[in-house]
Amino acid sequence: MRMREVAVTVLAAILAGVGWADVASAETVSLRELAQSRGIAFGSAVSAASLAGDASYARTLGSEFGVVTPEDAMKWAVLRPARDTFRWGDADAIVDAAVANGQGVRGHTLVWHSSLPAWLTGGSFTTTELRDVLKEHVQTTVRRYAGRVKFWDVANEVLNNDGSPRAGFWLERLGEEYIADVFRWAHEADPAAVLYLNEYGAETHGPKADALYALVRSLKEQGVPIHGVGLQAHLTGSSRPDQLPALLRRFTGLDVDVAVTELDVRIPVPVTPAGLASQAEVYRQVTAACLAVARCVSITVWGFTDRRSWIGATYPGWGAATLFDDDLATKPAYRSVADVLTRTDPNAPVGHWPLDDPAGTVAADVSGNGHDATVRGAKADGRVPHVTAFAGDGATTEASTGAPVLNTDGSFTVSAWVSMYSTGVPGVVASQDGETRSAFYLMYQKSTGRWEFTVPSADGTEVTWLTARSASAPVLKRWTHLTGVYEAPTRQLRLYVDGVPDGTRDGVTAWRSTKPFRIGRSLSGGRFDGAISDVRAWNRALPAGEVTGISDRTVAAWGFDNAAIDSSPFGRGTSLNSSGATYDSNALKLDGTGCAEGYGPALRTDRSWTITARVNLAAKGAARTVISQSGTVRDAFYLQYHQSYDRWAVIVPSADATGSDWQQVLSTAPPALNTWTTLSAVYDAQAATLALHVDGVRQGDPLPAVKSWPSTGRIHIGCSGTGGRFNGLIDDVKAYVPAA
Repeated sequence: MRMREVAVTVLAAILAGVGWADVASAETVSLRELAQSRGIAFGSAVSAASLAGDASYARTLGSEFGVVTPEDAMKWAVLRPARDTFRWGDADAIVDAAVANGQGVRGHTLVWHSSLPAWLTGGSFTTTELRDVLKEHVQTTVRRYAGRVKFWDVANEVLNNDGSPRAGFWLERLGEEYIADVFRWAHEADPAAVLYLNEYGAETHGPKADALYALVRSLKEQGVPIHGVGLQAHLTGSSRPDQLPALLRRFTGLDVDVAVTELDVRIPVPVTPAGLASQAEVYRQVTAACLAVARCVSITVWGFTDRRSWIGATYPGWGAATLFDDDLATKPAYRSVADVLTRTDPNAPVGHWPLDDPAGTVAADVSGNGHDATVRGAKADGRVPHVTAFAGDGATTEASTGAPVLNTDGSFTVSAWVSMYSTGVPGVVASQDGETRSAFYLMYQKSTGRWEFTVPSADGTEVTWLTARSASAPVLKRWTHLTGVYEAPTRQLRLYVDGVPDGTRDGVTAWRSTKPFRIGRSLSGGRFDGAISDVRAWNRALPAGEVTGISDRTVAAWGFDNAAIDSSPFGRGTSLNSSGATYDSNALKLDGTGCAEGYGPALRTDRSWTITARVNLAAKGAARTVISQSGTVRDAFYLQYHQSYDRWAVIVPSADATGSDWQQVLSTAPPALNTWTTLSAVYDAQAATLALHVDGVRQGDPLPAVKSWPSTGRIHIGCSGTGGRFNGLIDDVKAYVPAA
């Protein structure tokens, strides 16, 4: 977090006059109480100045939140303005009042590359002297609050977005060892304190999350006393934190607790109902993610009211990031969090298994309803790099819950992404057991060669099979979305394939099953041969519009509305890499010197994919790359303006090597300057073809016999790995799997 540029002075007399416990809200059930009932803590960062001068702020903080984090009062620049001077007033006031009000305290932060006083950064310290200064600071601070501050963000933001160690004062002067040192020193000062490594931008799979995992594992292997990992979660309304449960669970495999430590969800201002709704959904997902992981102990929001938020000053055009508005009225996001904590959202899934957990025996249910599944099997490649899926072998694999999930005698829906490897066996994607039969089967049926959604007429040996069957056969090794809907009032089964209605059956009466929900098999077998991902279940019949939404094939999406944010469910970090990249008219504006780059790959480039973008070319004269993804020597693909032909082009090198063939498709006409144009590139791995579309028109026949290869480098927007920088505007860049 950036330090708020305010004069922070809290007088104990003022704070005592406010009295958090005395002004606690009379709300029926607070977030604090709801979270405690679910076994987690719900907290907020607190501004010392706001607490001192705003009684309604103090009242809401005291009633709604069970843990407080000093926003700035414990940072070096505030706490220690001179080498021989500690100013404890603000921190003491916050800690004393929290303890008196029965609230926990999270200390923030002992070492950070930012918010450092000039006497420190400008001092002529030897390495030994600087280590002594740091040790003194850490131990003096921790000892002062021993027994009162239970949790410490010991080291904060130590990694760059690409996973490399963050350059800064501490790294440059003390080397990477300073991280292990501060944990050891803090533990010596208070052996009972729970010590966290706190990081931002690691809420999705990618290089930074991998590097953070490797760092924690290394610290544990060295015997360093690290007890927890905090993921900050500074998000936007376009964020899709689907991967957060798997990431949290992955860290717990290193025998550490996890927490969401600085949650806020900024949206464009002025706010709209749609913006507030998208914000509420992100807050819901993050809360459910923590509840889904046994060792996720707390969620802390970074400020709780829009009138005291740091967002507006830091992100122009954005704001309204918190749970309460300027007048301390609750927003839809507050109600969304409360619904998850009380399990009262009637529209939410009753079970949701992303199946991207690290290798192990548990698939987390991220719905917040506690239906974790026991897994027997391996992991497969997921739809995008860094994401895995359940791997069925058609013989021995499965995942099953310990209890039923769906009320199968009422309306219900079940959905999943699947990639089938073989048609040699009937393969059940999802089912729920009865005594003799499964109550339903979402599956591939070998005898018909089709996808099916089936309900047997009874839980017995003599049954009629009531089936909604797809019209077309499955395509092997192609990610396909399946949805089965049973609508009890109309007695109808509906099967959707890739969001499109593909089969119905009328006159169906389903029956109640009371046994476990299964993934990858049924009660009697029928194990699936292939990959399964993102299984969801609802106790209602989803309408067609919602089915379309959950079957969206988008795996990357950049709208460039004054931010380089991937709003897909996979949420890759992306940043502008020079002053030659800015925003204009809600688009990425490039002058031929800058571009936007991800922190890792977005596509499995040896599989089918589609890329689309709106572009406005301002100048020719050189190769102008719209989007590419790096390999080691070549990029795996280039969607670009090709200066040699004066044409739009999509290019796939035949290999990641010098001298490889350029497999390319060109537009039939030269691009027009200063004109918005929509480009689409499609690679079909099954057909081995490459195609280019300009403004929706295919440019000639697809190029045949095209073979791509897997790349693991960065995604680039407005350039390639070696240059080719775009001059003009780029907007609405999207990637889809599989190919359109």
